[in-house]
Amino acid sequence: MTTTTQQRLLALNRAFYAAVADEFDRTRAGLPAGWATVLKHMPQVSAGVPMTVLDAGCGNGRFARALDGLGIPFCYAGLDVDAALLARAAQNTGELIHGTVRFVPADLAEPGWSNNIAAQPPSFDLIACFAMLHHLPGYTLRLQVVKELASLLAVGGRLVFSHWQFLTSARFVQKQIAWQTVGLADADVEPGDALLPWQQGGYAVRYVHQIDEEEMARLAHAAGLTVVETFYADGKEGNLNLYTVLVTAPA
Repeated sequence: MTTTTQQRLLALNRAFYAAVADEFDRTRAGLPAGWATVLKHMPQVSAGVPMTVLDAGCGNGRFARALDGLGIPFCYAGLDVDAALLARAAQNTGELIHGTVRFVPADLAEPGWSNNIAAQPPSFDLIACFAMLHHLPGYTLRLQVVKELASLLAVGGRLVFSHWQFLTSARFVQKQIAWQTVGLADADVEPGDALLPWQQGGYAVRYVHQIDEEEMARLAHAAGLTVVETFYADGKEGNLNLYTVLVTAPA
C-alpha cells in the first residue's frame, strides 16, 4: 500500500468519526459481551496500588465504566483522535467510584503519539485496544502501533485487542462499497480491506481491515508478545469480534 493511499484512508476515517460522533456515542452505551471474559484477565498488582490502564482508541470511555464495576482502584488514561468523542468520554466517566481518569488526544497512526502519555506513568498494567487497530491501513502501520503499545506494557501486564470480523458475516459482506467510490481501485489496497457504510442517523463511510487469528499471531510474534487467550464474542451472531489477550514474551 502506498503512502498516498494510506493517508487517504486515514483521512476518510477521521472524517467518518467527526461526522458520526453523536450517533456513535449513543450506539455504544452498553458493554460488549466479550468484555466479561476480558475482565477475567486483570493483571495482578500490589495491594492498595491502583491498576494503571491505557485505553487506546477509547471512544466514549465505556471501558473505564466497565473497570469501575470491578470495585478495584485504577488509574486510567484514554486516547482517541476524535475530540468530540473525548469530550463525551469525560462526561460519561464523571461519576466513577473506584478510578481516576484522564483523556488525551492522540492519533495512533502518527509517529511519536506515545510521547504525550509515556511519562505518566512510564508503563501500564493493562492496555486495551478495542475496535481500533482494524481502522489502520497497511500491515506495516498496524505492526508499528502494536510494537508501540507493547513498549508501554509493564512487566506482568496484559495487552488486549478486539478486531471486527465483518468478513465472517454475510450481512456485512453484502454491504461492502466499491473502492472506486473513494477514488481507489482494488489494486491499491490489501487483502482483507473494505469500505463499509454507517447508516444510523446519517450516512458515512469508513475503512476497515479484517485482522484474523493468523495476522494477530504474526503481529504478536513480531512485537515480542505471547498470546494468552483468543476468543470470539459480540454481535447478533455472537462471533463478530476476535479478542486476543497478550503478555510480553519471555526473554
